[in-house]
Amino acid sequence: MATKQCKKEMLQQVNQLWSMLDDMSESSPEAYQKFIRHHLEEGMKQFSPPEPHTCFQTRILELSEKLLYVNLCTWSRVPAPKSESDPVPLGGGKLEENVEGTEIYSVTDVAYNPEVLKKGSENPVERDQLIRLAMKYIEEQHCIRLSHSYTLLKDKLKGSKKQMKQRLTGKAGPAQTAMEMTSGESGISLLQQLTRLKSADEENEENKLPIRLPSDIGHPKKPGLIEEISSTEFEGGNKVETPKYELLLIKDENAKTKTIQLKVELPGVSSAAECDLSVSKDDLVIDVAEKFRLQLDLPENISEDIVTAKFNKKAHVLSVGMPIK
Repeated sequence: MATKQCKKEMLQQVNQLWSMLDDMSESSPEAYQKFIRHHLEEGMKQFSPPEPHTCFQTRILELSEKLLYVNLCTWSRVPAPKSESDPVPLGGGKLEENVEGTEIYSVTDVAYNPEVLKKGSENPVERDQLIRLAMKYIEEQHCIRLSHSYTLLKDKLKGSKKQMKQRLTGKAGPAQTAMEMTSGESGISLLQQLTRLKSADEENEENKLPIRLPSDIGHPKKPGLIEEISSTEFEGGNKVETPKYELLLIKDENAKTKTIQLKVELPGVSSAAECDLSVSKDDLVIDVAEKFRLQLDLPENISEDIVTAKFNKKAHVLSVGMPIK
């Protein structure tokens, strides 16, 4: 009964819309054309395909490591954050494995709103945050563990645009219907055009990009100053342990924290080359392949550009100095 009532109300609203448009077309043809043009342009934006923006390379940490290429794409279908304090929406595509000669690698795609990536292009710090957000999303979405180091590539895209579009949308591309409607079909009635827009929208709704916010992505919360990440396991059963560590806050004469000092015990590690250290302004990750993993939320924001690290081969201790901003 409720469904019939909803359909009846919807039909009334449609009739009111057509009546309003008919009146507008007679009383103010210019306003009518402007209204139709505006909404067709908005529809085209929503149906526009994703475009490549930046490509970076990292590694999937499994028993046998392999390269992962991530295409960061601009896509109007991904909304922009409402304000600077709001989380940044993003959407992701499938994870594909490819072979080139003897090299086996994986590739996936992450889409942001064009305005978001534009700001990232203008600010290296924001670009780094967007890349690390994409990496966290990929880890959670595909249940894999990534190295926290990455390399920006000269090419904007790994693979073809068609493959990228198919991974993100699950089909060739959502823009075709809206584009065809505005390419010389002036004889088609407004009703037919709007009906086509509605059909295209319903088709896209079935294959809608999963938009994710940073708050949706599983990452450690802060119960106190530091959270210790529990041991994880590889598929082969080899345990990755959380090493013993000591975190010290070095303060000045005014009792203000000046530097964060971290000492990590890594028994069995003989060289700094075995350690993969990644530091952002508020967290730190240390990876030693198939042996240790430590992830900490830092109690203060640090200047990641001037972090220092030393490895004592005799004591098997990694020392990291992190000046406070």
